[in-house]
Amino acid sequence: MSRTRIVKGTYTKVSEKGHNMYSNENIVTSASRVLTENGKENGVFLGSPKAPPAKTGKIRDIVMFIAGTTDPLNITGKKHEANTKYWRGIDKENQESKVNFWAKIKDLKFQFLDLHIEGDFFSWSGDNDTKERNLGSTRLLDKFLKIYPFWTNQDVHIHLVGHSHGGNVINQFTELIATNSKFPKSWKIKSITYLSTPFFQKKHQLNHSRLHADCKIINVHNEYDLTQQLIANFSLVNLEGLLKAFQIEKFERGINIVKGIKTEYITQYLKGWYSEKKANLAWKEMSDAFLGLNLIILEVINYINSIKIDNSKLEAEKNSFITLLNSALKWTYDVHQNYSGGTRRDKIAWASNLNLTQGITTINTLLDIRTGVRDSYFLNLLAKVFAESQGITDSIDLTLWDPKKQTKALTVIDINITKSDPYHTRGKMSNFKRFISGTTSAMQSNNLQEVLMRLFSQFLSPDSLVKINNYLDYAEYVVTGNLDAQVKILRRNLLVYQRLVTEYNADLVAENDKSITLAERPGSVAYLATASHSLSHTQFWADVEKELRSAFSSGVNPGYKKKS
Repeated sequence: MSRTRIVKGTYTKVSEKGHNMYSNENIVTSASRVLTENGKENGVFLGSPKAPPAKTGKIRDIVMFIAGTTDPLNITGKKHEANTKYWRGIDKENQESKVNFWAKIKDLKFQFLDLHIEGDFFSWSGDNDTKERNLGSTRLLDKFLKIYPFWTNQDVHIHLVGHSHGGNVINQFTELIATNSKFPKSWKIKSITYLSTPFFQKKHQLNHSRLHADCKIINVHNEYDLTQQLIANFSLVNLEGLLKAFQIEKFERGINIVKGIKTEYITQYLKGWYSEKKANLAWKEMSDAFLGLNLIILEVINYINSIKIDNSKLEAEKNSFITLLNSALKWTYDVHQNYSGGTRRDKIAWASNLNLTQGITTINTLLDIRTGVRDSYFLNLLAKVFAESQGITDSIDLTLWDPKKQTKALTVIDINITKSDPYHTRGKMSNFKRFISGTTSAMQSNNLQEVLMRLFSQFLSPDSLVKINNYLDYAEYVVTGNLDAQVKILRRNLLVYQRLVTEYNADLVAENDKSITLAERPGSVAYLATASHSLSHTQFWADVEKELRSAFSSGVNPGYKKKS
């Protein structure tokens, strides 16, 4: 609302005791001739603006959004990644969503007498790092004081909405304002809405001292949210980002090539009578098989190289591992080329093409495993990388979807959106519960090797390893001596991995979804860690709206008319 007063004559204002003007923005005074200010006794004083006197009976509501982790790998170097853009739901045509949480909550602004919805101002680095979340809470306090400096004497009720680790920034904020004298005494937190927040058991605990006596705690969660229940256990760098570090399409291409190998052509060639047709078909399948393996190894190299490690000893181990992988990469490429060309198709050429002396020792070193996850070279190396305060992980703290430990006596309004996840229609709830239960149990036992193997097993199928072992069975028909011994070692290693994949693969993906790209495939680790985790801020849930409306204190606007 604005007002303009025009006086054609002289305008005189006389105040017997004083005259004060306050503005949330600017005060502009201008004159066509002379502007005179005169302080007869003490002169004219210029100083910092002060807050206006408190208005009794008037309460202002402020809604502030706090985004979650946007750079799990901490590699961008950008320091204000978690901001309003996070909430806007930009589609492929670069258009903002008109139905998501952010879009719909803005419709409430004029339905209340003094409701302010802030989303354009606050940002933090978004790094998946305990220190950055702490700094984010300090930045949040600074923003409140900069945006509302004239309200420090007013009754203000704050409503905080945080997605993912944004909820932990909120918790750290409550700890900060408990002792920070800058936070106005008349301000209270009236509601906190957690959207898919992973609640830590040790750090980022909720401090109740500046909460309103009737503070509402609203918790929106999805039972398929893998990030909230598992991945967020890792601070500094979490598995969500590391999974994204794969070149998904290339990785999937390699797996699909291996899956598509027609092993019967190889069997017919090796076990049956020779024919040129059989040989040509078998050669093509072998060429494709090693191309698939080559693509998989290449993506594993890219994945490992994306991991930044400050521990010099561990960095040396990583580099040694990469050297082994590069040897395997060259071997699989050479074998692929051998089977792609040449005119000789007899079984001597078959054995020669495998270049086993070049690659099998490397492969056996990489895949060395005796009985289980604890004695796997590959898994032990990765476990060191993820170990708390050793590699890329600052800390490991088990997370839960339920904030009851933190909220204590406060009532938690739980809003379960599981059935709104498209994945729920696949009927895989029991499979997912079995998967998350086993993985969480391994985490509680500090068995990172098993945690990693359970995750990796969701990318593989037992059938794919059966096919590879079948190739090795066939190879034993034509190799002798040391090569035969190395093939037997490789087959033994792969049989152990095959057993583990068979045990840990939870069959999370429905058959009809297996043709969907990995990142968008319902039930894939990538989907459960991202799509299921983000679902909570894709719409303004009716139950959340109901609870927030009842938490606002400024009063309903009787003059509001809904847009037609």
